[in-house]
Amino acid sequence: MKTLLVALILCTPLTLLAADKANADVLNRWIGGKWPLDGKMLDTDYSKAMTVTGVSNCGWSPDHIFMICDQSINEAGKPSRELSIYVYDPDNATFHFYGVSPSGGRPHSTDLAISPDGNRWEYSSTTEIKGKPVQFRTINDFHGPDHIDWWSEYSTDGGATWVKMGGGSETRQK
Repeated sequence: MKTLLVALILCTPLTLLAADKANADVLNRWIGGKWPLDGKMLDTDYSKAMTVTGVSNCGWSPDHIFMICDQSINEAGKPSRELSIYVYDPDNATFHFYGVSPSGGRPHSTDLAISPDGNRWEYSSTTEIKGKPVQFRTINDFHGPDHIDWWSEYSTDGGATWVKMGGGSETRQK
């Protein structure tokens, strides 16, 4: 009985590590090939009508802790760059997303919720605008390993109603 208890105690951390790696591995969906982006933004209180195109190239950091995406984006004919960093926090079983731009400004971060099957990713944040909280979210809906439909929305009533700001798709080129 003691041997079984000791074996159980010794194996538990390995089981937890395997679960953490499996959770982090959902980020592998972005790895391999280029992800061209095509979309349109709408004219709303928090977005302007425009065409959005771009391409993302993603890979793991050397220690397989951070998934990093180098993005070239074109909004209404104006090119820009963005570096996106994804990470899984095993202590809190949560995902985090960070974005950095070479044009300066503060790096931004959003909460990132990923469905158990890995097919729906929701990036969300709340910002105070004119003294009122405004929630923003972007949904990535994966259709198989090589296609994503995405859309962005905002809510001014605590998430009861969402107003679409734009959307589009990305299809992996291998």
